[in-house]
Amino acid sequence: MRYILSMLAIAVLAVGISLYWISRPTLVSAAPPPPISATTLDQLPKERKGQVLIYGAYGFTGTGISELASEYGISPVLAGRNESKLKPLADSLGYDYVVLPLENNHNNLVKVLKHFEIVLHIAGPYTYTAKSMLDAVVEAGTHYVDLTGENHVIQAELDRDEEFRRANIMVMPAVGYDVVPTDCLNVYVADKISQPTQLTVIINGSYTAADGAQTSRGTLKSGLEMLGRPLLKRENGKMVAMATPELIHRNENGREQTLLQIPWADMITSYISTGIPNIEVFQVQDGQLPKWLLRVAQADAGRRVLGWMIDNFAPEGPSPDAQENRQTRIVSTVSNAIGETASAALITPEAYVLTFHSTLIIAQRVIDGQWEPGFQTVGAVYGPDLVLEVPGVSRTDL
Repeated sequence: MRYILSMLAIAVLAVGISLYWISRPTLVSAAPPPPISATTLDQLPKERKGQVLIYGAYGFTGTGISELASEYGISPVLAGRNESKLKPLADSLGYDYVVLPLENNHNNLVKVLKHFEIVLHIAGPYTYTAKSMLDAVVEAGTHYVDLTGENHVIQAELDRDEEFRRANIMVMPAVGYDVVPTDCLNVYVADKISQPTQLTVIINGSYTAADGAQTSRGTLKSGLEMLGRPLLKRENGKMVAMATPELIHRNENGREQTLLQIPWADMITSYISTGIPNIEVFQVQDGQLPKWLLRVAQADAGRRVLGWMIDNFAPEGPSPDAQENRQTRIVSTVSNAIGETASAALITPEAYVLTFHSTLIIAQRVIDGQWEPGFQTVGAVYGPDLVLEVPGVSRTDL
């Protein structure tokens, strides 16, 4: 018996040490990397006009954007911190690449970015990666877009609006799914009535389901960052905390559905794009979100453990079949103080497929000179119809 108890104690201790090891904070060297070589800089474009840098190119989403770039007439340079992942992708596509860490690397980032008109920043979670890149684009004078859905990151970008204007660059967050379709749709319905005061968005990510429709590791880790922060909604023009997300049960075409309120990026982006003071976003929920997940995600050590599990066990992203066959549906409804309402729906292709296209469409717009200085949103600059340029998107008035 004593032997068994001893073995159990050793096993518990081993598990504890393992969890500590995988959940410990990652130490970042205080010393900056060495200066980037003149040889490397000489290989970068000499004239920045029309030049695109894709940072985070070898992740699931970055790879999809890199592979599609040529269809939009873009020949990017690929960048990231891991050469063993970056070089094979660049070689397979015939693009140049540059190895470029973000941490403590401001001077090298600026030197590289001065060779490019725009950087597509695809490396999240943006909680940890956005500021370094933004500091560099301001000094380099390079336009910036990213895919963040993290509200606190978008708010931090908005807070730097004047700084971006002085640098004469456009900073546009969230140029993929879901913000491109929701922002465009929200601008569309907001224009249908006078002085809308309430906006409700319902996202059904599995409108047409498909096997293998997994979420990528990068998206999961960004979502993890959001779970670890206060749940917010837009109320009377302000971001206010929710004690718990609202749940709505409804019958849709004979099917029972649960709508889960989510603190999505639209709370900021669509507020900027439409000026509507009250915004709620709901997701059609498949199954229940485990109650323990929120508690674990709100602890630093818990997020690190979950992040380690995502890195080691989550799929890279959806299967090719899911990307081809899955569709999403977004319904936006506005109302005003005198009782007028308007609704419309978008059907879109699979979320990552939309993101590949929308990111490159916006990059091409910037290259063509269609940009505004400062912090900007998709709907405000490019209007409600930009999303219709993505293959497979349709819009219907309800």
